[in-house]
Amino acid sequence: MNDTEQLVKDALGKLAERTPHPGPTLNALRRKRKRHRNVFMIAAAGMAAVAVLIFAGVIASDRYSPPSGNDAAAALMPNNGQSIALRYAPHWLPDGFVENFRGTHEQVSRAWVPKGAKGYPFDDGGPAVIIGTSAEMPDTNGWDSVTVRGLKAWARTGAGQSRDATAHVVWKAQDILNVEVRGVPDARTVALRVAESVRADPKLTHQPAFKLDGRFADHMWGTKPGEWESMTNWRNQVSVHVSPVAPALAGESYPIRVRGKDGFRTGNTVSVLDGGAWIWASAESYSDLVLEAVNKVELVPSPDTSWIGSGLRS
Repeated sequence: MNDTEQLVKDALGKLAERTPHPGPTLNALRRKRKRHRNVFMIAAAGMAAVAVLIFAGVIASDRYSPPSGNDAAAALMPNNGQSIALRYAPHWLPDGFVENFRGTHEQVSRAWVPKGAKGYPFDDGGPAVIIGTSAEMPDTNGWDSVTVRGLKAWARTGAGQSRDATAHVVWKAQDILNVEVRGVPDARTVALRVAESVRADPKLTHQPAFKLDGRFADHMWGTKPGEWESMTNWRNQVSVHVSPVAPALAGESYPIRVRGKDGFRTGNTVSVLDGGAWIWASAESYSDLVLEAVNKVELVPSPDTSWIGSGLRS
């Protein structure tokens, strides 16, 4: 062994003398692995508990609320800016009833009437089933306490627009929901059965016929897909309408230029045919706002009117 080899041997020997015994280090590693196993077991138990809660939520959500976060968001938000979520749908209606009205001003309202009924469903007090959401619970003092799909609800029957009794049912699901039934025998029983059939439907949407100042028109009604009218109240001063059918206006008409086309002014109303749609606006007293409203209407090229005059969809 030469001098260099002896120096290396001596250095390694001194390093070995200073190296601590591996026992404590191995014990610490074993304890650390044990702690990791405990943490994993706790995490696994927590995940299982969350899974149980989610499963229970999905089961409970069968009543009304959608089963996933994405669907819940879809139920409350417009669909890509082209439609409005309706959120809920009935799965039972009296025989022969078809949908003829949708309202989306702040809250959602839908109406079904006997097939062939004409016009706006709230004018004549005829038979109707109306389902909607509400911003707050009504005063239910004096109402009967009932249940709807296991949830506490309230019902009452009284006079309304119809010659027959009008029944109301209201309850709190994901939203406050209400059902009104009028003009049918045993309206209360019918209203409760309709309420029991209501389900959440996050994919159910409504496409209005036009926009004004970037906001959708919030009323639409009709008899069949080719006979409908859409309306909104602009600035709480001007009533603005779109329809494939010309408006029935009384009085003498004068020509007026509007939307780059030849239109008409009849009293306090301005109307014009734009493509296949009539657009008109009216106010209690005529002003430039009436003309401005017609000019600002943004038509939806192909609004969905297939629901008008249709019954329940499977």
